[in-house]
Amino acid sequence: MPQTPAWYPGKAETSIEDDADTLEVLALDPGRSITRQTTVTCPACGYRREETMPEGESVYFYNCAHCGKVLKPIFGDCCVFCSYGTVICPNEQRRALSEASAQIRRYVGDEEPEKDS
Repeated sequence: MPQTPAWYPGKAETSIEDDADTLEVLALDPGRSITRQTTVTCPACGYRREETMPEGESVYFYNCAHCGKVLKPIFGDCCVFCSYGTVICPNEQRRALSEASAQIRRYVGDEEPEKDS
């Protein structure tokens, strides 16, 4: 999953270990841990704005409220929130948590048996 670099000004100052521990805990119940609040940072002027991400849809264009620049996703990202926000979009959060949950369940041997069709 492509991510905005850690040095990007919109990203929070947290360590990779903290993110990994949080992902492990949240992966056990992926449905309740989706965050919709993010801070979008304009790469042109540095203006930051709190936004609520829409559930179930990707936002491909975002107008900076300060300078008017139209932001588009960085190549490989699904939307402007994944590229310029402090939190990835709900769709990507759900996907990442589901993958982590499956890996943890395989690791601890708690994987549900596959049902025959």
